[in-house]
Order: sequence, then C-alpha cells, then structure tokens
Amino acid sequence: MTIIDFASVIVAIAVVVAAVFLVTAVNNLNNTLAKLEETAAHLRSEGVAAFSELRQLVADADAELDKVDIVLDRADQATTAISETTRRTHEAVQDPVIRTLAVASGTGRVARKLLRGRKGQSDETITLPEVESGSRSEGRRGRRKS
Repeated sequence: MTIIDFASVIVAIAVVVAAVFLVTAVNNLNNTLAKLEETAAHLRSEGVAAFSELRQLVADADAELDKVDIVLDRADQATTAISETTRRTHEAVQDPVIRTLAVASGTGRVARKLLRGRKGQSDETITLPEVESGSRSEGRRGRRKS
C-alpha cells in the first residue's frame, strides 16, 4: 500500500466520521425543534387561558372598586352629616348650659352673701329679691370688665 492509498483511507474514514457526526447533530436538532414546538403550543394555550382569567379578574376588581367607591361616597356623606349634627347640637346646647351655669354661680354667690349677712347681723333679715338683683347686676358688670 502506498502513501496515497493510506491517505485516501484516512480521508474516507474522516469523511464517514464527519458524516455520522453531522447526521447525529441534525437528528438531535430535529428532536429539539419538535420539543420546542410542543412547548410553544403549550405556552400559547396556557397564556390564552391565563389572559382570559386575568381579564375576568380585572373585570371583577373593577366591579368591586365601583362598590367601594359608592361606600366611600356614603361614608363621606355620613361624616359630613354627623359633623353638621354635632355642630348644631353644640350650638343648641351651649347657650342653655352657659345660662344654667351662670344661674348656679349666681345662686351660690347669693347663698354666700346670705350666710355672711346672717352671721354679721344678729336679728336683721335680708330679703332675697334685693340681694338677688344686686348680685346679678354685679355679676354681669364683672364679666364685661374682664
């Protein structure tokens, strides 16, 4: 066998090995491509289902937000009504309470003056109308000055 024959055999073996390698590689690529197509189809079907569910969830959330918006509007109206009622109640009750406290304070002063008057005077009696009218006018004058 000559060198040319030997080189031809080595080249032929190399070509066969390269051809087997390429055929195996192409076969693996075909299998991988088939699996990719299956995965893409599966993802597409799952994606469509997920988007459909997502759309339904968004629609439900929008409906719930509308309900919450209505509740918040009503709560705002109730808060405003309660605030207005509180203000009016305060205005309606404040004046009578102040007058009652003023009468109680005046009555206390009259009682103190009566007690002082009885202790300071032995047999004289002080009539209630005179003392009461005097204390009221003094109480009013005293408030205006301060």
